[in-house]
Amino acid sequence: MKIMQVDQLLKTETHYFKPYVRYVLSDFELDQIIVSANRTQVHWSSFNSYERRWGGTDLNGKKVCLYRHNAWGDQLMASSVPRYLKALYPDVKIHLYCHPDVLPLWLGNPFVEHSAIPLPIPFDAMKEYDYHIFYEGMLEGNSEPDQRCCYDDMFSFIGLNDVPARFKVPYVEVRPEDYKFFNETIGVVHTPYAVYHAAPANMNRAYPFHLGVKFVRMLANRIPVVVVGRDKKKEYAYLFDGFKNVRNLINKTKSFRDLMPIVENASAVVCPDSSVMHLTACFPQVPMVSLWGLFAPNDRSKYYTNDHPIFLKDACPHAPCHDHNFFLPTEQCKDAIGAPKDKTKIKSCAVLSAITPEMIMNKVEAFL
Repeated sequence: MKIMQVDQLLKTETHYFKPYVRYVLSDFELDQIIVSANRTQVHWSSFNSYERRWGGTDLNGKKVCLYRHNAWGDQLMASSVPRYLKALYPDVKIHLYCHPDVLPLWLGNPFVEHSAIPLPIPFDAMKEYDYHIFYEGMLEGNSEPDQRCCYDDMFSFIGLNDVPARFKVPYVEVRPEDYKFFNETIGVVHTPYAVYHAAPANMNRAYPFHLGVKFVRMLANRIPVVVVGRDKKKEYAYLFDGFKNVRNLINKTKSFRDLMPIVENASAVVCPDSSVMHLTACFPQVPMVSLWGLFAPNDRSKYYTNDHPIFLKDACPHAPCHDHNFFLPTEQCKDAIGAPKDKTKIKSCAVLSAITPEMIMNKVEAFL
């Protein structure tokens, strides 16, 4: 983490930085500012000498700052930490700072004073905390073959190595107003339905669309299907249109909170390694089938009691490759079973492509 100040008012896509006011921000954010604001004088230094790491002392009556920058799935995983700290120390006050885009996820959360605080963090405010817990780069930067589950890493980072498994799951607070979109699209009184997440934010983790469409059509013969997801370029949303018993809600949800009641009331959820997978873990009564490729189930969903993963590791000698990039590691992908040797023709992860719609259907049938 870094301390930064600028010599003039600086506006980024989501933040305002006042001149000569010191802020605490991640190395990644600082790099972005230095590159993009080339006409602004940026002064920075390390926050290391100010950081107060918690050493296991009693937190009752203390103030703790928790930082987790962005991404819905990462925010959901991070939600396990304040929940457990509050269980240990009911009188601790925890403030979580995050990107404004993901702020709605924390609305009503009782473990972070019922909401998060948007970045950037003023340096003077940061100095008022008794302890700092910074999860900068931890989840998106771990690509080691022997990495542990993200939950084990997050807790061990603050010295907690004997956390009960029931606390290594996400937490959200579903509010009455979250049901507005649900009631408008699915209805207060509804028949059982399944949810299919067409794609995560990182498309490399997406189940191939031609196979996803085939699976949805199969599933719709058994139970109504609600398809969710984001298609910013509008390249694939239409593929799920026009099928009987299929409600295509891709690009229809206005916020992530719209998904909460949809998932909470589902009879089953099928999803890749995605934010919807972590959201489903908040509702252990909802069975899900997760589909894996670049990562393994033990990396992220090890403690999700309602998860029934499909991971065909043998489809690629490099699986799981733990690649966080938004482009496939094609130099490795070409070694997968049946992969084209011409790297330019590799369009999806071979481990995900090896999963057939029939395999998924067999898993889901056990729940219906």
